[in-house]
Amino acid sequence: MLLALIVLILAARIGGELAIRFRQSPMLGEILAGLLLGPTALDLVTPNETLEFLGHLGILFMTFLAGMETDLRMLRKVVGPSVLVSALGIGLSVGLGFGVGWLFDFGLAASLFLGAALSTSSIAVTARVFTDFKLMRTRAGLLSMAAHAVDDILAMLLIIFVVSFFGGESADDPIWLVMGKVAAFLASTAVIGIFLLKPAMRWVYRLRSREMHFTVAVLLVLGFGWMAEFFGLADVLGAFVAGAFLHYTEEAEPGMVHRVEALSDGFLVPIFFGVIGLQTDLFLLVDAVPLVIVVLAAAIAGKLIGCGLGARIMGYSNRESVIIGTGMVPRAGLALIMLGLVPEGFAA
Repeated sequence: MLLALIVLILAARIGGELAIRFRQSPMLGEILAGLLLGPTALDLVTPNETLEFLGHLGILFMTFLAGMETDLRMLRKVVGPSVLVSALGIGLSVGLGFGVGWLFDFGLAASLFLGAALSTSSIAVTARVFTDFKLMRTRAGLLSMAAHAVDDILAMLLIIFVVSFFGGESADDPIWLVMGKVAAFLASTAVIGIFLLKPAMRWVYRLRSREMHFTVAVLLVLGFGWMAEFFGLADVLGAFVAGAFLHYTEEAEPGMVHRVEALSDGFLVPIFFGVIGLQTDLFLLVDAVPLVIVVLAAAIAGKLIGCGLGARIMGYSNRESVIIGTGMVPRAGLALIMLGLVPEGFAA
């Protein structure tokens, strides 16, 4: 296990450094390093639960840092545009996904499932790329982050509806209950973030224990992530909210942020993107190349055109609209959650 960590982290960091030298996000180099070490090429490292868990922690801390760079007061100004951007992106993605499924004779249920899968997005991946290219504090970055939050909620509702409608047993909560859980999560985090976090951080900084502020940051990431999971949402959304609220506390000094960045960017995040490469065997896609190409095209077009059009309608420039649409393209967490909700025989 230790040797696997050494090889994966070293390869991922080297890949990230090479990507930076070619003016790309280090994420690209880290994924390519995983592909090189995995079954696609050398097959030197096998992904396991330990690597996957460490990588998932990396995504939580990375999303937490993205929240730390987000100004909630500015985020409130883009609530309306974010709903339109998210809705248009989801609507077009579902339509294109359903069309692809119908084109390849998937049947009604599987076609709807594919459309629902393409409706998801990944706030964690976008936050990493936007941070790398200094876009988080721009108008486009703020709108994209807000639209991702709306996407998580709307896409989860859509997923539960589709799977429940076709007989899923693990997603049988009625829509009103799901909406109630979302409201409860938002209310709970608002109470903690607005009324409790500031005085708690003042008290923490009076303690004499070394690095206690860093420990509290770790607990906030894990605690808010657990709360999101408890209410049926993606844990990365909870980590993002924790960072956004901590942004307002004067006690969140640069030293604490630097420590979290060191843990995240120097150790955990390269593992996450490296594991993505390890879990991918490109040779398995050879027999389905036409389907893969068409699905990829639908996945990109659905978010790029739908979300970009929403931003353009709301008065954003062509360049900002393209950035927002592109930022909504990545998928990750919710798509994996969907696989766990699919009942046996659903695809048939």
